[in-house]
Amino acid sequence: MAGESRRATIKSKLATDYQVSVSALAKQLGVTEETIRRDLEKLEAEGFLNRTYGGAILNTSNQKLNAPFYKRQTLLVEEKRKIARNVMPLLEDKSVIALDSSSTSLEVAKLLKDRDDLVILTNSVAIFGEFVDSRATIVSTGGQFDSGTFSLVGESARESLSKYRVDVMLFSCKGIDENGEVLDSREDESEVKRAMFKQAGSLVLLADHSKFNRSTFVRLTDLSGVDYLVTDQEPSDEWKRRCEEFGVSLIH
Repeated sequence: MAGESRRATIKSKLATDYQVSVSALAKQLGVTEETIRRDLEKLEAEGFLNRTYGGAILNTSNQKLNAPFYKRQTLLVEEKRKIARNVMPLLEDKSVIALDSSSTSLEVAKLLKDRDDLVILTNSVAIFGEFVDSRATIVSTGGQFDSGTFSLVGESARESLSKYRVDVMLFSCKGIDENGEVLDSREDESEVKRAMFKQAGSLVLLADHSKFNRSTFVRLTDLSGVDYLVTDQEPSDEWKRRCEEFGVSLIH
């Protein structure tokens, strides 16, 4: 199969599944894994995808669309679960925790639901579902329901947050660029996150390895405003130095 045809097939699969693996594509298209890696490099240069360890995910911000929540739940699942496990020690002595509407925060919620000493503040409808049988106290921001993200957004959600104070807020993002800017792709959700930041004693950023050196168009904060960065694998020496410069504690 010619290169253009291969890359068209990869684009089609990404548009449907939002992620691909090098090994599966090589087998499907009858070429070497190195050929697939070169194809992914070209598609990344075009802005169509972001390469990850062993594959790639659709660059939804560049395509001017956002993966629905149920799709995001299926991406990099083991990485998100590892991040959730890694962050648990930080939460042992915390009793009031804010969680954003990210799929990574949902994995954290799954590990917290058996604690009966917690108050959870969130705008995530999916997280509400995790705590149906829990003895923890769940506080909703209220707001307008966004069916694509399973979250509550809007002015009423932002305004309600001024009534609360939390020990720690956990949030994710779409990317962290080389300047230490923490970025997202949806303004409505970003506004709710920024309102949560103001009410939190400390901020914990949950970001898998695919988020590093990735840029999108909505600024959340920069790393100087983050207390902890929790990820799924050891970052490069350059990123270790960058976190140290910004005063961020790195956990992996």
